[in-house]
Amino acid sequence: MAKKIRLVIGDHDLFFVESLNSLLKNHEEIEVVGTASECHDLALATRQHLPDVAIVGMDLVFADDGELCTPLQAANPGLGMIFVGNKMDPSTMSDLIFNDGGGRAFLKRNDIGGLDKLIRCIRSVADGSTLLNSDAFRRILVNSDDPMEASLPDLTAKERQVLACLANADSNARIAEKLKLRSRTVENYVATIFSKLGASRRSGRDPRVQAALYYLSMIGRLEMAVGSGRSTEEKDPIFPSRMSQLPIIIAA
Repeated sequence: MAKKIRLVIGDHDLFFVESLNSLLKNHEEIEVVGTASECHDLALATRQHLPDVAIVGMDLVFADDGELCTPLQAANPGLGMIFVGNKMDPSTMSDLIFNDGGGRAFLKRNDIGGLDKLIRCIRSVADGSTLLNSDAFRRILVNSDDPMEASLPDLTAKERQVLACLANADSNARIAEKLKLRSRTVENYVATIFSKLGASRRSGRDPRVQAALYYLSMIGRLEMAVGSGRSTEEKDPIFPSRMSQLPIIIAA
């Protein structure tokens, strides 16, 4: 029988701690060796039981002065940690990832998912992996909590507004009316957006369509924009050149 993953759980919310404990304590792969509602107590449990992974509330991670809780960090420098919180600040996530230690993962408190998802996350962190969803990864890269800025870091705020209008199939005249811009100004913005995204008629597709597809993919709405009726393999969309580096799957 494979060795169980030893786990501690810490959060100021005792109901949350006990709920996770009840969910995980009888799982064949997991051994919950300690729970706590304070950083000091969690650090003590970590030193005593030498767990492989800790599930930790973000409010428990940092001391009052905003520094990483020293007792927890010192208790087991190689400890894998799954951080749970309502809002994940990009700079905080970056600090926690690059802080010395084992695997890392970040879960929103209201989006932990079912038991299978949580177990996969625990396994990966125990193996030393760092798990980030695409949205969190983009926000860390650009150090921004603005989803639009994180998804489209090469575009200015006004260019992102124009691109959103393109994705809505607005004409240049309609964009000018919406954003209170001159027609020539809109034309310049559109040309700049095409250039930055690598959208070109040389691909055989309208660059406005290419730019719109890129925008929708980056904000997670591409599945909604692609109609059903054909298999994924048959869709054969043409993307701007920047999208060739993105692991995007078009859902039917």
